[in-house]
Amino acid sequence: MLLRLSILGALAIAARKGFLNSRNLQLREVEIGLRHLPSSFNGLRIGQITDIHAGPLVPRDFIREGVELIMAESPDLIVLTGDFMNGNRGILRPNNGSFKQHHYDYCIDELARLSAPLGVYGVLGNHDFWSGKKLANAIAEDLNSVGIRILRNESVPLEHNGQQLHLIGVDDYWEDSYDLLRALRGVPKDGCRVLLSHNPDVNEDISALKERIDLVISGHTHGGQVVLPVVGFPYLLSPFGQKYRSGLVRDGHRVSYISCGLGAYLAPIRLNCPPDVSVLTLYRQKQDGVIGEEDAVRKMYG
Repeated sequence: MLLRLSILGALAIAARKGFLNSRNLQLREVEIGLRHLPSSFNGLRIGQITDIHAGPLVPRDFIREGVELIMAESPDLIVLTGDFMNGNRGILRPNNGSFKQHHYDYCIDELARLSAPLGVYGVLGNHDFWSGKKLANAIAEDLNSVGIRILRNESVPLEHNGQQLHLIGVDDYWEDSYDLLRALRGVPKDGCRVLLSHNPDVNEDISALKERIDLVISGHTHGGQVVLPVVGFPYLLSPFGQKYRSGLVRDGHRVSYISCGLGAYLAPIRLNCPPDVSVLTLYRQKQDGVIGEEDAVRKMYG
């Protein structure tokens, strides 16, 4: 009996710590060097919010906190990398008067406050599709209506002082509608290419297709959400294991950044993996990679 009570007590403490961690929102700052970055974009600051999972587990004021953290940094560009909604079969199109409509509406309303000189762009995640393509289309439509352009297997050239950076976005990697080659149509092969993909496993497709992408910005993994001492994260929905769990990943000349995200899934708990929003600063350099790597890692995880 004493052992059982001790175990229950330990679990209660862990759950409380996990809940508190799930509300301990961090700002992650990372500096990245890219060889193909045009000189006029040197020092470009990109704000990222991902994996909001709007629903009962993620209150409105927490989404607002993430928006305010990003806006306080005055980034040049803002990107949203999917899982806006905590999708399930019970979520319906807005204006249906349901409880879940409330979560949908306040997520859209809070994100509408985002603005940046080069614009606000996004892509859809797997949870945005999990209530069906009709809801995914509705999310994209409603975000577009408040000034957030959702890229669906397409690209947009961002211009500054006569030079271009090509921002590319794809539908979620697990969806039939995902089409990287379509997204890359018309994008100059010698241009600077930044890809928004909810799922970082897209890196494997990029390599298989032998396409050059300079930077991939993703979410999806929640950084593991629950990371245990010694063991690490016990389960990650990726055939590539821990390779793209979180942070910075380098693959040849390609750099990937995977945010731990703002929300939570299944339970409002995070252990050793606090939620975050991120600011990436891009610099032009001869060799791709992280500038001041130790500094960047300390900023991310310290």
